[in-house]
Amino acid sequence: MRSSARAGRREERGVALLLVLWIFVILGVLAMDFARYIRDDAMAAVNFSEETRAYYLALAGMNRTIFDADRARERAAPGAIAQPVDAESDDDDEPLPADGQWHDGEFAGGHYTVRMTDEGGRLSLNKIDDALLTRVITNLMRGGNTTKGMDRRATNEVSTVVDSILDWRDADHLKRAHGAESEFYLKRRPSYRAKNGFFDSPEELLLVRGVTPALFYGHDGIPGLREVFSVYSRSNNIHLRNASPAVLQALLGFDADTAADLVAQRDTDSTGFFQQITTQVADPHLVQLMVEEEPRTVLLEGRADTQAQRNQSAVAAVVDLSSESAEGARVLRWLDRAPWSGAIVPGSPAVQG
Repeated sequence: MRSSARAGRREERGVALLLVLWIFVILGVLAMDFARYIRDDAMAAVNFSEETRAYYLALAGMNRTIFDADRARERAAPGAIAQPVDAESDDDDEPLPADGQWHDGEFAGGHYTVRMTDEGGRLSLNKIDDALLTRVITNLMRGGNTTKGMDRRATNEVSTVVDSILDWRDADHLKRAHGAESEFYLKRRPSYRAKNGFFDSPEELLLVRGVTPALFYGHDGIPGLREVFSVYSRSNNIHLRNASPAVLQALLGFDADTAADLVAQRDTDSTGFFQQITTQVADPHLVQLMVEEEPRTVLLEGRADTQAQRNQSAVAAVVDLSSESAEGARVLRWLDRAPWSGAIVPGSPAVQG
């Protein structure tokens, strides 16, 4: 009888030990989960702090660029009184050139980069005619290979893009041979109508028949439509002095390296650059595009470095530098915390269609 009682007590102690061990296991799992939660929360706070600092560094770089541009315009204005230069100040800094290249700067112990792209150095999306538009789309689809032939299918794709852009832009409801009007777009999911008016932003091209994300954003060294066209240029002229390599690729059908070499030549020998363009371009229509003017409307982009790549922040804005208001330069469009730059826009009818 006693031995069975002792055996029962031993069994009870074994069960209690198992229960205690299970409790410790559960507490350990909870502690690890809580520690991971605290670590993730702390990391999120660090990331947010870094991204916010990077955002305001990029913003500071953009504001400094606009400030320098305003001061340069004031100094160049007729009747402007020359101001004495303070040797200890940096107010005599030259304004950032609208060359589409990144330039470094420092602010509050941080590093930022800014670039300014002349919208006049791009082709006007709302003014370009069908002949030049066909040339540009063809060059982009060839991918910088001027010897590459265009089969019937490729030629039809070019005609579809060109006619659809013109149908979207014109005010009538008449469809061109390869174009599209509301009847086509209403069959998409989600459905929408043709605008029959000027483009308000380059992103509208993604709604146009035949314009794929690859054609709009570019790929494999081939520029996209968003780098070539501007909705803020109201003239058929293009400022080739400030044209980016992407624009030269689209205009002349060059590859990326040849276009970059041409830009480098322009920076060192502008006369030779224009002579070479005139020699290479037999089309008198393109020669008429070669004008030199000061940038009026620019795309201003700023970004800042942080310790982690994922925390880098970027800001962009389209700015009218020619504004004569009391506030100085006027912001026409603001793209906060980096405009979308992926290959596919989520929810885009152009993708879903």
